[in-house]
Amino acid sequence: MYFKKIEMIGFKSFADKTSIEFNGGFTAIVGPNGCGKSNVSDAIRWVLGEQSAKSLRGDNMQDVIFKGTEKRRSLSYCEVTLTFDNTDRFFNISYDELSITRKLYRSGESEYQINKNTCRLKDITDLLFDSGIGKNGYSVIGQGKVSEIVDEKPEERRAMFEEAAGIAKFKSRKDEAERKLERTRDNLVRIDDIIAEIERQMGPLKKQAEDAKKYLEYKGQLKDLEVNAYIFQYENANTVKAEINQRLTALAEELDIRQKELEETTTKYDAELQKLSTFDKEISALNDELLRVTVEIEKQEGEVRVIREKINYTQKENDRLHLDLSNAGTVLKNCEETREIKQLELDELNSKLETLKKTYAGLSNKHLEIVDEMTLSENEAGLSQQKFIDTLGSLSDVKSNASRYEAEKNILKENLENLQKNLDEAKAKIESLQKLEKDTKNNVDLLSKSFNDLKEKCADISGKNFIASKRLKELETEKANIGTQIKVYENRRKLLLEMQAEFEGYAYSVKRILKESEKNSAVRSKMVGVLASLIKVPAQFETAVEVALGAAVQNIVTFNENGAKDLINYLKENKFGRATFLPINSMKRRDLDERMVAGKKGVFGVASKLIEYDKQIDNVISNLLGATVIVDTLATAVDLAKDNHFSFKIVTLDGDVVSTQGSLTGGSKKSEAVNLISRQREIETLATEIEKLQKNDKEIADEIEHLKSDIAEYSTNENEFLAQRNDCEIRLVKEQEKLDACEKDLEEALEEEKVYDMEKTSVQNKINLIEKELGEINLVKNALSGNKEDADLLIKQKQEKSNALRAERDEIVSKMTTIKVEIASSEEKINNLTDELDRLIAEIDKQNVNSANLTKQIAENDAFILQAEEMIKVQIENAGPSSAKDNMNAIRAKREKLEEEKGDISSTLKKYDETKTQILESISKINDRKYREDMNLSKVDSELEAMQERIYEEYNLTYSTCLEHRRPDFDYKEASIEINKLKKDISALGYVNVHAIEDVATLLDRYNDMSTQSADLKKAEEDLVKIIKDLSGEMLTKFNEEFEKINSSFKVVFRELFGGGNAKLELTESEDPLLAGVEIMVQLPGKAPNKLSLLSGGEKTLTAIALLFAILRLKPLPFSLLDEIEAALDDANIERFALYLKKLSESTQFIVITHRKPTMELADSLYGVTMEEKGVSKIVSVKLADAIKQAEQAN
Repeated sequence: MYFKKIEMIGFKSFADKTSIEFNGGFTAIVGPNGCGKSNVSDAIRWVLGEQSAKSLRGDNMQDVIFKGTEKRRSLSYCEVTLTFDNTDRFFNISYDELSITRKLYRSGESEYQINKNTCRLKDITDLLFDSGIGKNGYSVIGQGKVSEIVDEKPEERRAMFEEAAGIAKFKSRKDEAERKLERTRDNLVRIDDIIAEIERQMGPLKKQAEDAKKYLEYKGQLKDLEVNAYIFQYENANTVKAEINQRLTALAEELDIRQKELEETTTKYDAELQKLSTFDKEISALNDELLRVTVEIEKQEGEVRVIREKINYTQKENDRLHLDLSNAGTVLKNCEETREIKQLELDELNSKLETLKKTYAGLSNKHLEIVDEMTLSENEAGLSQQKFIDTLGSLSDVKSNASRYEAEKNILKENLENLQKNLDEAKAKIESLQKLEKDTKNNVDLLSKSFNDLKEKCADISGKNFIASKRLKELETEKANIGTQIKVYENRRKLLLEMQAEFEGYAYSVKRILKESEKNSAVRSKMVGVLASLIKVPAQFETAVEVALGAAVQNIVTFNENGAKDLINYLKENKFGRATFLPINSMKRRDLDERMVAGKKGVFGVASKLIEYDKQIDNVISNLLGATVIVDTLATAVDLAKDNHFSFKIVTLDGDVVSTQGSLTGGSKKSEAVNLISRQREIETLATEIEKLQKNDKEIADEIEHLKSDIAEYSTNENEFLAQRNDCEIRLVKEQEKLDACEKDLEEALEEEKVYDMEKTSVQNKINLIEKELGEINLVKNALSGNKEDADLLIKQKQEKSNALRAERDEIVSKMTTIKVEIASSEEKINNLTDELDRLIAEIDKQNVNSANLTKQIAENDAFILQAEEMIKVQIENAGPSSAKDNMNAIRAKREKLEEEKGDISSTLKKYDETKTQILESISKINDRKYREDMNLSKVDSELEAMQERIYEEYNLTYSTCLEHRRPDFDYKEASIEINKLKKDISALGYVNVHAIEDVATLLDRYNDMSTQSADLKKAEEDLVKIIKDLSGEMLTKFNEEFEKINSSFKVVFRELFGGGNAKLELTESEDPLLAGVEIMVQLPGKAPNKLSLLSGGEKTLTAIALLFAILRLKPLPFSLLDEIEAALDDANIERFALYLKKLSESTQFIVITHRKPTMELADSLYGVTMEEKGVSKIVSVKLADAIKQAEQAN
């Protein structure tokens, strides 16, 4: 296989149709810069499938179309065809020649052809797989490809080796398998969601189907019983009415009799009641008289009794007061006597105390005089005696002592000077240590402050770091949760959209019409839509509106009756079941006066006013919801219904209903039921929530990045602060140790100073004593020169005087002590007597006042007793004889007689009353029976009329058509019981979806279909996982084998191109061997090994060329196009490059775009690209062999 030719029309600068034919070997394309040489390379790459405009040196793909020049118009399309010889069937196609064409229009449309047959781009890429000449292969090496090999990361460089190893098709298959696996898993998730939703719907739908079957069964039985009951009522109505009229006549006669009895009894009762009233008046008058007499008697007796009690009390009070007065006199007398005695004692003590104080003062003065005299005398005597005794020794001893004291005094003075010197030194040392201590303390304080500041900073930055790290974890967790929530919401929204698109939840018949309307405009033109899709209900009222509408939520709104008829015919023709239609023009409005409910607590308003809808369906909404009111609770609903006499339907927010018939419907709502009304709102809500979550996710991501930056900054600062803190702590410890040593030295110095000072004081004291001794010795020496006998006499006289004074002093002291004790005792007694006298005087005054009060009270009480006794006397004199008591007894006797007669009358009244009650009860019962019979009579007609209407509305039957269903063995009573039971059973079923039977069958079919698809997808997933695993293993094995071959070939080619040296390829480490990068290691001749990135530009280029040639040497390509890849090489290297290229051209067809002379010289064919017309490229072709032959013939 070899590349035969390229044809270009309107590609970049090749405006005219241009054809370049290539023979085998080595072809060079040359020309000046900017003439369009590289456009040939771009054209080949473009046809081979390049889709990146930037790779083709353009901004968009239309840039490859000839744009025109000053003289030429731009073209509307470009076309390039590559023709290959395929006689060796290199390409997997049964043609000896292969042409690949790509065409592009300015409109952006593309065309691809293989051998002039239209195909897809994928067909071309599949055909070129593993050929090495695809867009990702290494058959076309552009100007930037060499630099890419050099500058690419090891992981990016691997792609070229994979292409060379021939695993591209495996990788493509693996990528395709992974995409299929991802799609399969997505489909599996979607199918599983649908299955879960179907299962969720299946439960309630099966229950609805069972209820529907029961409902249809009950309705059948009910129809049979009600039809026969209607026949029975219709045929027996007159008989029943006659029986009722007969009973009513009998009841009227009985009622007349009872009325007459009641009138007679009432007359007798009234007469007796009149008598009783007369007796009551008489008894009342007697009671008033009796009360008057009794009050008068009791009043007189009570006044006397009260006065006597007061007299007795006052006399007792006087006795007590006399006793208190006697006691007060006794106490007063005793106090007076005691006061006189105590006053005498106090006067005596005061006189005695005055005498004692005078005596004590005289003794005290005398004592002071004697003490002063004794002190002077004893001092003189003691000194004289001591000096005399000391001088009694020999004079030589006195002199000897004097000499010794003088010598000792001189030594002590010398010691004193030394101590003073030491003391001065100690003070200087103390002063120095105190200064050092102060400085060290300042340093310690400063370092402590710095240490604490750094410690606080470390704690603060550590706290901030901890809070930030904790917040980062929280945010990362929150971000993960948000991601999960977004996925959940997206899946839910996707599911709801699919359900909405499939009309899930609608009855089968409605669903069929809706689907038909999507593709059939005739059906769509007849309907406005399903009611559920035409209204927008606030979330608060969704349950209430859904319950209020019931099955009508699935009714189809049409423009008129004709549209409804056509749609019903459509359902009949296709046997799609039944549906209800609501023609806009025929729906009657049912508008409730809002004033009936306005402003009432707990009432939200009329349902039709609480929702949004298009005004064209206003009649429909008014008919369905115009007479329905929404309230908060069932209690509010019941109260509102009673207030308005159950004149409209009421629904609560929980879905409880109060009907116009007075029935209450409610209970728990099935949470799994499909809510058609809220579906669209939920989709919109989910979209909003997803948007919010995504926005929140982005905010959290930004905050996470900010926190990571903060944490990094905190960590850096914390490390710096910790280093500073540790350094400060070390310095602080050293300074503290220095301070401790200084304080210890200062303490020792102070102690030393104290010792020196004490020693100095001691020495000074000794010197003072010695000087004193020397003075005394001189006195003794002088005394020894006097008369010894005179001195002895003087001493004796002074001793006698001193003894006499001492005896006198002791006697005075003894007397002073005795007097002092007596003075203290007298003062204490005087104080006690004074206090006692004060207390006695106060008590005497108190008793005098008390006695006066008692005397006054006794006099007042005596006067009251005399006055009270006079009053009793007057009361007794004024009181009459005992006639009042006799009158009172007569009144009592008369009253008792009247009471007995009244009792007899009361008994008679009670009997009459009981009789009246019995008669009234009897009349009431007769009236009740009469009322019931009247009601039964009216019910016969009303029930018959209602039954007739119900039979017609429910079953579309009349009496004549009902006769077909007559049962000969029909029992009306048993049937009535059974009818009530069936109605209760039907009512217990609640809302019944009669289409559920069909719906559940359809849903079950879909469930089975989805389950089959799920099983197929799971099998496909397993197969794809196995395929990916097998492909990965095969790719790894083949890549490793080919990589080692390329590595060996690279070493050989590298040495040939560089004239020595060494090179090798290494795989980088990676968890996935299939993702390991390729590192290029080289050792140039005479140099140390280096990575490719450390070489010069020319060395890098030649190394990359060596790698390309190594791959071509190992796996020759049918052709390879090189676009100025040797531009960076010097003359020596360019020649080696050209020679090696010539060598490889034996197995590979080379097309080289170059402007280097050595390359041109070795080319088998040479094409020149020129621009004779500005902006338009042309080709000039010359075969070198023909040129040489012509040159030889010319010679």
